[in-house]
Amino acid sequence: MFDLRYHLASLAAVFIALAVGILLGVAISGKLSAADNRFAHDRIDQLGDELKQANARADIIQQRSDAAEKLLELSYPTLMEERLDGKNIGVTVRSAIERTLSDAGAGLPVRLIAVDTPVNADELDSALNGDQTLAQYAESGDDFASLGTALGRELVDGEGTPTWSSLSSNLVEERSGASTPPLDGVVVVRSWTPPEDPTAEQEAQAHATETLLDGLLNGVQESRVPVVGVETTTEAASAIDLYRTQGVSSVDDVETLAGRVALALLLAGGTSGHYGVKDSATDGVAPPVPVPVPSG
Repeated sequence: MFDLRYHLASLAAVFIALAVGILLGVAISGKLSAADNRFAHDRIDQLGDELKQANARADIIQQRSDAAEKLLELSYPTLMEERLDGKNIGVTVRSAIERTLSDAGAGLPVRLIAVDTPVNADELDSALNGDQTLAQYAESGDDFASLGTALGRELVDGEGTPTWSSLSSNLVEERSGASTPPLDGVVVVRSWTPPEDPTAEQEAQAHATETLLDGLLNGVQESRVPVVGVETTTEAASAIDLYRTQGVSSVDDVETLAGRVALALLLAGGTSGHYGVKDSATDGVAPPVPVPVPSG
């Protein structure tokens, strides 16, 4: 749509520039040959026709876009109805996600955990070494991938979250929900990005944070439940490439109707991929909607 508008503006600019150029030419030379005059008018007529055609195409595209949006708005309740009924969903952070879960019949997230970033490697190492059951995760210095994997499994398994509880003051910014029911799906929101031109201390924190978050995603995926990374269309620093690298499905427009439908379909076991409206959405706007099989 933006390319077409740019094209329209370009055509209009050329049209005006040509007309002004001809008028200026008349003013300077005082006369034009009949052939030159006819050619100029033919060119103006041609550009005018192209401009009209482009405007017509723009109107058609806009009408189709409006119709598609209206269709989605009308079909949204049917697409979402009971899509996640009875499923326990965990979130690692919120609003449009909770709206999706509610509209699809899943209710509020069973577990929500927001990781406090960036991670202070020295403080986390100290906490790990101070707990006999967690000391094994401190053996690799500021690489916390194994710790992240354990936290990811624990988040999904539903057998309590003792590691999260032990490291709450070091890792948890926000936490809600129960710790015991196993999860049927996980929604990931990654809002942290490494600083540009970091100091040595910031670089160490960034490494610790990256390894922990990568391990966390790996642990969640090992639990064999749908995992979906999401962001909004206005996200300053996109995490979709990271999700793609780690084999996690994604939705890049979770604040829109289409984005919420895509998220619900993925959590319900829909075709994995990368959906939305940005260039990173290589698999379309949303996964295919399963066709119900008639009973009997």
